Amino acid sequence: MCDLASEKQRIDSILASAMNRGPARFSADEVELTGHGLAALRGHYADTCPDECMRKRCEEYAAFVARSRRARCA
Repeated sequence: MCDLASEKQRIDSILASAMNRGPARFSADEVELTGHGLAALRGHYADTCPDECMRKRCEEYAAFVARSRRARCA
């Protein structure tokens, strides 16, 4: 997975799915969204990528989702 450029679409799809189901669906909390995304990526990529790499991408995506949700509610 560490080749983010080649995996970007798949990773974003996994993160979007994780952040749009269950309790994460309505959350605008970046920490909560990051946790859901990280759990999903760990499930798909297990030990093929360092945790720091997955966490960084989850944090970036969660920030994007949280900003979008806060903007819709404003």
